[in-house]
Amino acid sequence: MLSYSQPRTKALSESVLRQHVAKALSKGWIRESFHSATERAHRNVSFDDVLFGLEKSDWVLAAPPNYDDDHKGWEYLIKTTDIEGVELELKIAAKPVDGTVIVISKF
Repeated sequence: MLSYSQPRTKALSESVLRQHVAKALSKGWIRESFHSATERAHRNVSFDDVLFGLEKSDWVLAAPPNYDDDHKGWEYLIKTTDIEGVELELKIAAKPVDGTVIVISKF
């Protein structure tokens, strides 16, 4: 039996990722994964904190992009701050096919 696997796409550059995040923010296409929304609530990071952090122009990539074989996509670790100015790290997946950004984890 032959199996078909799609070739791995290239990770987005930081500038393209910033454009993708900005467009997703403007269209309301940011959402949280189950893990981010329910299992990482110990620090009380709200969705408003997530949006605030992504809207800041000074967020930085905290690590090189990481390819997730299970979900067949790139994950990006972003360092920013929440509404109160406390450091916030977000692991996101940018989905160029539909323009969305999924927040995988927040800490």
